[in-house]
Amino acid sequence: MRKLFCACFITFCFSLFAQEAEKDLSQDYLAKSSMPVNAVAWTRDGKYFATSWNNSIILWNAGSNTIAAVYSNSVAESSNPMANVISLQFTSDGRYMLSLRDDNTILIHGVGSNTDTTLISGTGEAMRGAVYAGDYRVVLPLDGKSLYESFRLAETGQYIIEEKFSLDENPWALSASPSGKLLLLTMENGDVKLIDSNSWTEISSFKRYTLSRIKPKFASDSVHFLAAENPNTLSVSSITDENYFYTIEEPSGFSYAAEFSSDALKVVAGLNSGKVKIFDIETGAEEKSFQLMYGDSAKSLAFSPDDKYVIIGTEKGYIYRWVLNGEDFVPENDDDDNKLQNALLLGVGYGRLNSEYYIGNLSIDVGYRNYFRIPFYWGIGGSFGVGLPGSEFPYTYYEDRETLSAPNIYTLSGGAVVGLVYYNTTYNFQVFSEAGLGVNGRMLYNNSFTHAHRSKLYVGSYGEMLVGAQWKWFRVSGGIQYDSNLHWLSKFSLGVAIPTKSFKNKKQK
Repeated sequence: MRKLFCACFITFCFSLFAQEAEKDLSQDYLAKSSMPVNAVAWTRDGKYFATSWNNSIILWNAGSNTIAAVYSNSVAESSNPMANVISLQFTSDGRYMLSLRDDNTILIHGVGSNTDTTLISGTGEAMRGAVYAGDYRVVLPLDGKSLYESFRLAETGQYIIEEKFSLDENPWALSASPSGKLLLLTMENGDVKLIDSNSWTEISSFKRYTLSRIKPKFASDSVHFLAAENPNTLSVSSITDENYFYTIEEPSGFSYAAEFSSDALKVVAGLNSGKVKIFDIETGAEEKSFQLMYGDSAKSLAFSPDDKYVIIGTEKGYIYRWVLNGEDFVPENDDDDNKLQNALLLGVGYGRLNSEYYIGNLSIDVGYRNYFRIPFYWGIGGSFGVGLPGSEFPYTYYEDRETLSAPNIYTLSGGAVVGLVYYNTTYNFQVFSEAGLGVNGRMLYNNSFTHAHRSKLYVGSYGEMLVGAQWKWFRVSGGIQYDSNLHWLSKFSLGVAIPTKSFKNKKQK
């Protein structure tokens, strides 16, 4: 009876553990490929991440976990549609994506354009690594041994390729510092060479372990690099100080993938046990752990630029988004990137006044626009202004035998608008027209501390018709206004529109 009870208890506990593990995996699970996911990468602004997918590449919207584009290997008659992607990297501005494939070719895709694609074919032994060294400059072992530099001509779009660094054996891995000035070149035998890519000279060399298949990588600070020391040890070393040496130990052993966090303070690594762990570099202590399905292992890893997420690609083809803040990931709306953002308006305005003395009214304008149903929108706004004198005030005022200063005119207004807008998503440009109603007030005040005097408050109402344009944050508008006191007036405004999304963090559950 006791044995039966123990067996039931163990079975119950295991089922709970299995349910919890399944829940955790399903929370972070994105997709399943039929082939290993050998490569993942983020854009530097965090807007997109890319993953290898069967014999193609998927570009994901990071805010919603939805597919933004699929890049096929079939781009030319000479390309192999069945080739597997080995590595991925974006340019710093996120405009181009470099992919290395196992058929000895490289594809350079224009992000957002499936037609802007360039194929570079190797001329010798298989290429094992290719990287962006700075913006638009590609370093690759074109013939399988020597390093070549390739760059794109702005006018023609052609790639010029030149041999820069000769080698006696086939490189196994390449890593570039963010600026592209320094390269880490790794051989199959574990020799790691530090190369200046401006002068193309070898600065120093190191010996590292390669059988774990973890490739030496630069950190974001361009000083530290990550590599394997042995099957159970990762090391974080400095290229400027040979005594700077942190180690991370793991009894189960490391395999395939290890990457720095964006702040270069942590390392995420795949283990032989099927786990993915995050370690603190200085202490070597484990901070977080993610258990993959039984028999699976991490093939590729990448921290998000804000270090809140890790993308995991596995041997069995699973793609996970590991949320590190302990809260569920709540996707943004799929169309967030293709619609107008509600905005706070700030600007400087000018309005004509019907007066021989005041040439106009200079104002500070504030407002809010809500694009609730494109092309329609509504908004509110207000302004505070001061009249600009254009001549001598026609009257002279005295008090206690002193001449008082000429009075200024101060205005205050507020109202609501409705409008129509045309928005071009490609150029982030809009043209709009709007109609508004509101109330205003005007008062004369002579700005004297000793003999302050003001007129009565003139309260009125107004209606206006405005047209304008906005490019990104910059906004300009103009039109006519009918004031119940001053009749027909002109109005002009120049300012900025700040998306309200900029003032709040991503929504969390």
